[in-house]
Amino acid sequence: AIRQIGQAILAGHADIGVADRAGLLADQSSLATSGHSGVDRLLDLIQYYKNEKAYVVWDLLLAKLDNITQLFSVNDRAHRAIQHFQRKLVHNLVQELGWEFPEGEDHLTSLLRGVIVSCAGRSRHEETVKEAQRRFALFMQEGADQTKALHPTIRRTAFEVAMSHGGVKEFEQVMNYYKTTPKQDQQVMALVAIGSAVHGDELVQRVFEFALSDDVRPQDFPYILSGLSTNIGARHAAWRWIKANWQTVVDRYTGNMGMLGYCIKIPINKMADPAVLKDLEEFFADKDTKDFERDLEQAKEGLRIRSKWVARDGAALESWLVEQGY
Repeated sequence: AIRQIGQAILAGHADIGVADRAGLLADQSSLATSGHSGVDRLLDLIQYYKNEKAYVVWDLLLAKLDNITQLFSVNDRAHRAIQHFQRKLVHNLVQELGWEFPEGEDHLTSLLRGVIVSCAGRSRHEETVKEAQRRFALFMQEGADQTKALHPTIRRTAFEVAMSHGGVKEFEQVMNYYKTTPKQDQQVMALVAIGSAVHGDELVQRVFEFALSDDVRPQDFPYILSGLSTNIGARHAAWRWIKANWQTVVDRYTGNMGMLGYCIKIPINKMADPAVLKDLEEFFADKDTKDFERDLEQAKEGLRIRSKWVARDGAALESWLVEQGY
């Protein structure tokens, strides 16, 4: 049945409206999460959406897909296959939409370009990576017209791509941008980008030191954590670092309601590893948790649910990806 509906969606059948296309995705996603259907069935449906043009559908679809990428990238092979799936899915649309934001363009088209370019960049779509690097270099030149080089909607994507595919130079450039831009929204964007794209032990260590330094306002600390939580290569190190510096974090945020809870919940909210659950229980066994009891319980419960899902569907998903040639 999915194939039949999928073919109709692929063909752009007029009878299947935007609400139907979004609803179908939401339903299939709920079935997969709850165990009534497999995540491979969800990806099977998603591949029929490559001609989709509606922002609301793509926004939902890419959120679901990003979640799958985060949870099911349990090894390099799976991660590369899911990225390949994403590249193929957005290839046509990313070429059609490009990087320019024409004057007077429909707002939803601008938003659509933002999410599509972001998915293409994160999944290492070759032309997107090259264009992101080219524009990032222009953006960072002395006296550049920054809005022309990188529209704010796709700026974070370009920062992340440049850092992911670069090294110390690009890292320093983004750090410097954070320290020199007067706009708060741009500072936040840079912090998230730094967290999500930093790689290599030395630079990751620098981010940890920077995060608790005077360069970052205490209330902005969660933005770096939020970036690190989506950084598949660095998030386990980030969790170890939080534990190693727990007393510093407690001294800093005790009495600041919610902040300690954030420091636990955010770094692990994309993990699906039962070992982390055991670790959470052991680490906090002898600590005073009354200020963040609820957040700690939510963090554990989230880990339980995600770990079960990956244990249940991981092997089937990997087989499906191989069968489909990803």
